[in-house]
Amino acid sequence: MDFITKVADRLELREVEGACGICHAVLEAVHECGGEASAFEDPMGVEAMIRDDRGHLIGEGFDIVWSPALLAAEIEAGLIPDDVARKLKREGLSSEQDIASQAAMYGYGRVLTPGALALAYVQELGGRTIIKREGLGVKAEMFGPDGKLLAWSPTSYCPTCAIAKAAVRNKDIKEHIAEKLAGSVNTGRRKWQRRLENRYSVKGGATRVSILEADTYLAKDVLACCIAYGTTKAEVAAGLIVGESAQRFKAYCNLCPMKHCWMEKPMGATGNIVLHRLAETNTEIEVKADGLIVASIPGKDGSIEGRGTLCSLSALTNMWLRADGVQVLKPSKAIRFPEIKQ
Repeated sequence: MDFITKVADRLELREVEGACGICHAVLEAVHECGGEASAFEDPMGVEAMIRDDRGHLIGEGFDIVWSPALLAAEIEAGLIPDDVARKLKREGLSSEQDIASQAAMYGYGRVLTPGALALAYVQELGGRTIIKREGLGVKAEMFGPDGKLLAWSPTSYCPTCAIAKAAVRNKDIKEHIAEKLAGSVNTGRRKWQRRLENRYSVKGGATRVSILEADTYLAKDVLACCIAYGTTKAEVAAGLIVGESAQRFKAYCNLCPMKHCWMEKPMGATGNIVLHRLAETNTEIEVKADGLIVASIPGKDGSIEGRGTLCSLSALTNMWLRADGVQVLKPSKAIRFPEIKQ
């Protein structure tokens, strides 16, 4: 049995888990079958590769950050059924124009910092940023204090990607980000200069990330809840992220209850399920930057909030865990319950 067939036999893709959940599920099957996944920072974004159980390169992908780049490589490798792959190309991957726009703003696979700056700028104006599920991906819209639309994104892999893409579509927001980032240290650029490799494996929904310089491990098998957060934690372990920034990520892990009820699903899959349900109930989701990412929805007694790390999907998972799940998910009537006999 060839490698692609072996991977296909292990796949159980659920579209409700979105582009992020699907990407992680495929990566887990690749790992189970003896394959490898890796990614390298590049001035234009991130280049990813999938190798089979014999070490042969079978798929390459390129996108604005690690996760969608790996998804692109999975699609090129033929590891995702054609019908789902077609949707993912539309709703999970970035256009050449969006890749170029992100590269011009910061590049090297760094989208969180520009996105967080954009969120803060809109908040300071008195405006709001809204995210919503669209197909297998996510869209973002930014509004001014008068309710006028400032910027919007195409359907994207995750909320962070969507927010970053929306930001570059508004001249004032884009110029604000450029001013704030001028002279700042770009960790992705440092990794590109040293040709550092990010290597990934997924098991039980959890991601392990290693960072290598040639054949030397700078960080090995750093455990995390998703590809993006795993890469960031590995950068902390490798000494690439230090000080206050590293402490902020640790503080989130300290407070996250998910580690005590891990359900063998990556954070993005769970967050996408919550996001999908919120779309079904027409619930508006606002996203802010307050040290970490904060997602909020209207509740009976004010807003209901969840805090995330790099992405609003982790914030939505956090919201569901820390708040009243009935208020968040608004359960529908039981339709599969057996008939009750009198």
